[in-house]
Amino acid sequence: MLFSEIIGQSATKARLVQMYHNGRVPHAMLFIGQEGNGALPLAIAYAQYINCTDPNKHDGEACGRCPSCIKYNKLTHPDLHFIFPIIKKDSSSSPVYSDTYIEEWRALFAEEHYFSLPQWLAKIRGDKQGIISKDDAVAIHQKLGQKSMEAEYKVLIMWCPELMNETASNRILKILEEPPAKTLFILVSESEADILPTILSRTQRFNIPPIDDEAMVKSVMRLHPAFPEDKVRRMVHISMGNMVRLNQIMHPDENSKVNLEFFMSLMRIGYQRNIVTMTSFAEEVKKLSREALKARLGYSIHMIREALVYNLQNEQLSNLTKEEETFLTKFAVFIHHNNAFKIIDMLNEAYLHVERNGSAGMIIFDILMQMASLLKIKP
Repeated sequence: MLFSEIIGQSATKARLVQMYHNGRVPHAMLFIGQEGNGALPLAIAYAQYINCTDPNKHDGEACGRCPSCIKYNKLTHPDLHFIFPIIKKDSSSSPVYSDTYIEEWRALFAEEHYFSLPQWLAKIRGDKQGIISKDDAVAIHQKLGQKSMEAEYKVLIMWCPELMNETASNRILKILEEPPAKTLFILVSESEADILPTILSRTQRFNIPPIDDEAMVKSVMRLHPAFPEDKVRRMVHISMGNMVRLNQIMHPDENSKVNLEFFMSLMRIGYQRNIVTMTSFAEEVKKLSREALKARLGYSIHMIREALVYNLQNEQLSNLTKEEETFLTKFAVFIHHNNAFKIIDMLNEAYLHVERNGSAGMIIFDILMQMASLLKIKP
């Protein structure tokens, strides 16, 4: 992964390159960025850059041709290690490691450098919440305790460290405190609040901002020159600096459609106050995996916020696809300052209950019952 392949983020790239040439490569870095901002590609590009063997890499780019770069391009370098959320393939108590899914990981990154946690879990057919296991935490010591095989730096990139449990987090603290020489940890997170403070205190933080619109427009127009530029700019504006969101807008998949259908059903059924329909919908939702339900609830929270913005009747503030706008044109009138924040709080609470293995049917039925009252509140 070359820096030139990363969309935008020029200031962050320049800072990382400057740190390397000043001899200030920290042993533990934390890249904080929301979904689709490019934090993971940045981590991989930086690791490739510092291990590129071309002595002329002073123009801010790895050569892409040396043996190290060739292996990095395929994510197969022996001194590059990954840890990411995984699921158990069975109910046995045998250890489970990220390396079990390394081929799927490489394949997904080769397909799309910008992807989300739900997309990753779908790739490995995960119907449970992904975790970073204590087994992987133990394996870190084994992997990094050995001498570097080829590169100047051994690199471990941990994606979504917020999904470590406390046991796993505590196991990596020692190696973060006393890392082997020429070892680089890069933690890539979307939620700093869910990482143990003791880990945060041992890393150097890098905030990865949303990608700027112009960089996204140039990237799309380069790959899809036939697209009308005004349409591209509209899609980029809707995506709000999130490449995952932009890809979903440009190429809607089944998840994009079912998320909208779920939200529309939640609003319509809640408004209708029909107990039989509510019960039937809750029973259907019980069939969803926990991650799928979390994705739908997260999307619903987003849409409630967008309904508020839409009611301002300011197109520049609206971040809706054509299908979303079609629905909100009729329904946004029921979302206003007197109930929107109560609905958002309710959905956030439901999201937390799903994370904690609450009954999906009961959670959705409770949402619908509350929605029946909240949607009747007058502006």
